[in-house]
Amino acid sequence: MSAAERRPDFLVIGGSRCGTTSLHAALARHAALFVPAEKSPNFFSAPDVDAVPDSAALRAMKGHAVTSTREYLRLFADAPADALIGEVSPVYLQSVHTAARAATFCPEARIVAMLRHPVHRAYAHWLGRRRDGLDPHASFETAIADDLADATSPAVAFNRYLAIGRYAHFLRPWFDAFPRERIHVVFFDDFARDPRSVVNEVCTFLGVPPIAGHIPMEQKNQGGLIKQRWLRAAWTSTALWRASLRRHLPVTVRDAVGRAVLRNLERPRLDPVLANRLLGYFREDLDLLAMLLERPLPPWQEAVPPSRGATPDTVA
Repeated sequence: MSAAERRPDFLVIGGSRCGTTSLHAALARHAALFVPAEKSPNFFSAPDVDAVPDSAALRAMKGHAVTSTREYLRLFADAPADALIGEVSPVYLQSVHTAARAATFCPEARIVAMLRHPVHRAYAHWLGRRRDGLDPHASFETAIADDLADATSPAVAFNRYLAIGRYAHFLRPWFDAFPRERIHVVFFDDFARDPRSVVNEVCTFLGVPPIAGHIPMEQKNQGGLIKQRWLRAAWTSTALWRASLRRHLPVTVRDAVGRAVLRNLERPRLDPVLANRLLGYFREDLDLLAMLLERPLPPWQEAVPPSRGATPDTVA
C-alpha cells in the first residue's frame, strides 16, 4: 500500500467532553504515532448528518467534516513510514452506523473509546456549546427537554445531550464490528486523575513504547461561560463564521485565540437535584455497559450529595 493509501491503524472515539482533545494532543507528541493536527475529521459519521434536525452546532460540525475518501487519506500523507497512523473523532460514538463503516474501511484498526459520567458529560457539553454560541437554550434543563420527552435510544445523537451518554447503545456496534481485544475503553475519571498512566496504557494498547518522562497535559477546550458580556456576545455571535475559518487557520493560531478569549470563564455548578433526577435516564444503559465491558464502572450511579454539587471538569 502506497503512502497515499494508508488507512488508520487506530481510531479514538468518545462522547464530546470526554477528554479526547487532551488525549489527541498527548498522542501527537509521540514519535511512533501520527495523528492529523486537525482533530475530528468525522469521516465515518458524515453520512449521518442529514438524519438529524438542523442546528447551529450541526452546521459547525459539517463545516470541518471530511467527506471524501481522497481528502480523508490525505490527512495521513505526511506520516512517517514507520509510524502508526490514527485520528480522533468523538462523534464516532454518536451513531450506531459508524462502526460498520470503519470496520469496512480499516478492519485491522484498534479502537480507543473515552467515556465520562453521562450526566456530567451532558452538562459540560451544553456549557461548551452555550459558550460558543451553538445552543440557544438559556438553561441546561430546557436544553435537555427533548431528550427527556423521548426516552428511546436514537440511532444518531448529534443534537442530543443525554442520548450521547447511552454508551452501551452506541458501543455495542463497535464490539460487533471489531474483536474485543482491539477495543480499549478509557474512563474520564482515571484520565483526569492520572493522565500520564492512562496515556501510557493507550500507548501499550497500540503497541508503541510508553512516553518517557513528563507528559504535559494542557487543559484544552475548557468548559464554562465567558464572564465579560461584550466578549461573550462577540464570541457567540461569530460561531459559524469561526467554524468556516477553522480549516484555513493553523491550529497554533486558533489555540492562541482560544486561550486569550476563554482564559477567564464562569463555571456554574450543575444543580445536584437535577443531576440525581437524570441518573434514572441512564441507569439501564449503565447496567448494560458494565456487562458489555465485563468490568466495574466508576461510581457513576451514586447520588450527588446536595452539599457538593457537580462541577464540570476542565479537561476535554
